[in-house]
Amino acid sequence: MPENAVSQDGYYLPSRSLMDCGSVAYDLKGAAAAADRGAADGIPDAQYLHALFLYTGAANTIQDKKTAGELLGLAASYGSKEAAIVASELSRNPEDVMDGLLSLRLSGEQRDPDSCSKLFAMYDKGTSEVRKNHAEAVRWYTVCAEDDNPAAQDTIGFMYLMGKGIRKDRDKAIYWLQKAADNGSASAMYHLGLMYDRGLCDTDHDLKKAMEWYVKASDAGDRDAQFNAACIFTTPGIRFTNVSKGMSYFLKAAEQGHAEAQYQVGMSYAYGDGMRRDPVSAAKWLEESCNNGFQQAMTDYAKLCLDGQLVPQDYEKAAHWFTVASDRCNGYAKYALGCMYGNGMYFERDDSKAFDFFKDAAEMSEVNSQYALACFYHDGRGTPKDDAKAAVWFDQAADQGHPAARAFIGMMRITGRGVPQDIAAGLEDLNAAAESDFPDADFYLGQLYYEGDYVKKDLNKAKKHLTRAVKKGDPDAAALLSRIKSERKRW
Repeated sequence: MPENAVSQDGYYLPSRSLMDCGSVAYDLKGAAAAADRGAADGIPDAQYLHALFLYTGAANTIQDKKTAGELLGLAASYGSKEAAIVASELSRNPEDVMDGLLSLRLSGEQRDPDSCSKLFAMYDKGTSEVRKNHAEAVRWYTVCAEDDNPAAQDTIGFMYLMGKGIRKDRDKAIYWLQKAADNGSASAMYHLGLMYDRGLCDTDHDLKKAMEWYVKASDAGDRDAQFNAACIFTTPGIRFTNVSKGMSYFLKAAEQGHAEAQYQVGMSYAYGDGMRRDPVSAAKWLEESCNNGFQQAMTDYAKLCLDGQLVPQDYEKAAHWFTVASDRCNGYAKYALGCMYGNGMYFERDDSKAFDFFKDAAEMSEVNSQYALACFYHDGRGTPKDDAKAAVWFDQAADQGHPAARAFIGMMRITGRGVPQDIAAGLEDLNAAAESDFPDADFYLGQLYYEGDYVKKDLNKAKKHLTRAVKKGDPDAAALLSRIKSERKRW
């Protein structure tokens, strides 16, 4: 056997050089004979190819499926990845399925672009017949890329860029993406922009080059490029800032169904940010985004419908989109539904349902729901009163920076209600909450220093905290401060 009979990839060249249906040297019978000889010499790729000829009976080969299966197992044991894939498929699929699959594979090995495209689609996603295998998918689609298919060139380039099924290779990524871009692929232009924008595959971040490609891709109609270009154009304080151009790109992407672009356009119309304020257009685009499944649009649009200031008030739509987002495990939407049931807003008041929504969202670490759930346990709403569980959830919310929760857990530690008493830790919590501008915390501190039950009575400190709470608009603090002043006058 000649030394150059096997390529660096392990391919048996005497057979494969005759199997290229696009070559003037194409000779399937000759390829079958060469594969037979190479298999006899123990070359794994030749064994794999010979097995395909044996199984399908192609090129006047005497069909022998049993020997083909044995040969595939032998080739796999000697390191043929292709043989290992087919051997595994033989063990899982019925004979009629394998007949079609191996006929398609043999056609693919002849570098037939249509067959290679079908095989790529199968291995890229996985089917009932074959398991997902990105490396195998790349192998087949590379044939299509070499046949000057721009979609294949873009896909192969992006796979090299991301290391999907193959080792990352920036040079090969640029080679294939540039070819696709030269062939008019807007997606390839977008991927080149993404490469420079995000520094993919160890590429130096270069916003200028990124924008050059994004704009080319945008003008060629790629909606993802339009969205990314719009985000950069609307970023304040950089050399590319151009809000009007950015909004025009957002609008182009939105018109092509880009859900997040539709959300951006809707919010811009709602707030008059980059667009002239238009509540009707805001509602239209936000609903489009919601219908396209963008959860941020669902929650924000529902909030706007509930509030009724920037778009027409519509409790039914608010309830609908909060419910859709909640069903998709959106924590804030669950919190909002808990509030609606707890306050009897649109829905009939139902503390039990409110509690359930708050609990689901709290367990998803939604901080407002943790606080609300703690309040429900504290007050016995929708669930039996349980100070210990209230303390747990107040503490969880406090750890996430919720000032009201920190004030509550502080008072519980001071009084020893639901948790072991720890006055020093409780005062620390209350003071931290007060510094976060939560007026109730200053009120609680003022009350503590006024009453003197848990800390040493100190009217000066009481007045200081109560005055701060009054300045923050706390009516209870104002009443207590007035009472203190009245008492001091009587003294």
